[in-house]
Amino acid sequence: MINLPLIRTSIWGSPNLGIYLKVVGNYLLVPPNVKEKFIREVEEALHLRAVPTKIYDTNLLGIFIAGNENGLIAPAVAGIEEIKTLESLGMELEIINSRITALGNAILANSYGALVHPGLSDEDVELIRRTLKVPVVRGKISGIPVVGSLSVITDKGGIVTPSVSEDELKKLRKHFSVDIYPGTVNDGVKFVKLGLVASKEGVAVGALTTPVELDIITQAFGL
Repeated sequence: MINLPLIRTSIWGSPNLGIYLKVVGNYLLVPPNVKEKFIREVEEALHLRAVPTKIYDTNLLGIFIAGNENGLIAPAVAGIEEIKTLESLGMELEIINSRITALGNAILANSYGALVHPGLSDEDVELIRRTLKVPVVRGKISGIPVVGSLSVITDKGGIVTPSVSEDELKKLRKHFSVDIYPGTVNDGVKFVKLGLVASKEGVAVGALTTPVELDIITQAFGL
């Protein structure tokens, strides 16, 4: 059996994979009560090892956690046992105490750069820079500050909401040092993180993603 680097799937009947799953380094963070068959399929597509955990006693890992190959960022609302699980990954971990707790939506990062919510403080930005070991800039995409919900970027490529301007797209490609394509998931959803998780080796997308969307995603991530 050939393990394809791209799969269409759903979690608990929902195509919104990016709400519940988070790729950090060589790990795929998953909620603890997901079916084993689903975990195996996504592990094989992304070539990552799944680690079960919660965050803020919820399954919303993709909403609350940010990171890249160098480190991960979690909000101060994370519980003690949840933090212990993240520490067990052996990656540099920073807990940020900010009024902005949905850090997965507030931070967009790969190993070359990070774009963050304009509302994050200077101290927060410096902590992110030191932990992820990349240049960090504040900004919006299409006037929207939750940049991590509008794009998914790896060290090989990325996809961003189609409402991005040409100038923004040019700046994103330069900052993250990869090619980035405008596109959607799940039959027209512009908040692309909701329906997509990606590693350097593969991509998992929501089950409603169309063949046309898949073509763009495949090209964007070099699959």
